[in-house]
Amino acid sequence: MEMPLAEAALRSGAAGEFDRRIQSLEARSRQVLSCTPRESFVWLLAFNLEILHGRLNEQSFNLLATSYETSPNEAWISIRRIIVAMPLVLAAPEPVRQKILFEFQQLIRNGFEDDAARSYFTAPEAVRSLLQTQIEQLDLPRQKKFSDTLQRLGS
Repeated sequence: MEMPLAEAALRSGAAGEFDRRIQSLEARSRQVLSCTPRESFVWLLAFNLEILHGRLNEQSFNLLATSYETSPNEAWISIRRIIVAMPLVLAAPEPVRQKILFEFQQLIRNGFEDDAARSYFTAPEAVRSLLQTQIEQLDLPRQKKFSDTLQRLGS
């Protein structure tokens, strides 16, 4: 709930409110992780907060890696994680990059073509070539279904 409020404050230029909301999110995420360190979504939130601060480094990618480690197969988290991670895939360390690309492939494999297609559309051209490699590893019916989804959403 608070993340959309922080984003709204940022869009409206309310810097003070944005800072307060971000500080609250950071404090609560640290508190949650100290009690339940396997909360994958909160690790993703912590990674996203690092990005908002402009910190894209080994420590921030470790937060994302922990999100992958604590829930590699939960679709609702995968969908959110791919939205946050895909734009940064080229900056990610190789092990994290492979997790991002594999998760993209798994979304298609598990029937979440729309979500995978949306991340594909927002990816830069250099990233799309990496994604294409993942798509080509799928069986032909899944490749076709993904292609159809791209066409449907792209028109």
